[in-house]
This record gives sequence, structure tokens and C-alpha cells, in this order.
Amino acid sequence: MELDTLKRFEKGFVTAGWFGVISSLCLLLLLNITLLTNIYITTKNLFLLIYLTAPLSVLALFSKKSRSLGLWGLSIEIFIIIFTVIFFGLGWIVTPFP
Repeated sequence: MELDTLKRFEKGFVTAGWFGVISSLCLLLLLNITLLTNIYITTKNLFLLIYLTAPLSVLALFSKKSRSLGLWGLSIEIFIIIFTVIFFGLGWIVTPFP
């Protein structure tokens, strides 16, 4: 009985997984544009995408069909967070005071 109710929401999990992957790829694109062109994109926009990607990717982990999409979205987001922290740390080591 519970499996039947879970299959009813299967399409929603797959949709959340795709939105998680697409938003994480957009986040990666914005990060690359920021680094390559030196155009300052406000961190509010980046954090909005991070806060949008994480719940959608975690929600996609609950279904077997959308689990790979959730893992892709979370792995890209974790990569971006680790890259940003390391990039900020290395920049802080080079010039600690602006």
C-alpha cells in the first residue's frame, strides 16, 4: 500500500531531480562566468541557487528512478561549495587584508 502511494509521487521526484541538476549546472555556469570575465555576480543570487538546489536534490534521493539525478545535483553543489571555500582560503593567504 505504501509503495503505491510512493509511485504516485514518482513524477514529482523526477521533476525535482531535474530541477536540482539544472539549477546546479546554472550555478556552475555563473561561477565560471564570474571567474573568467571578472563580472561581479552578487552572492545573494548564488546563495539563492544553492538554497534551491540542495532541497530539490535531496528530495530526488527518495525515489529510485530519480536517485541518480539527486546525486548529480548534490555532487555538483558540493564541488562548488568546496571550490569556493578553497578559492577564498587561498586568496586570503595571498592578501589577508584588502
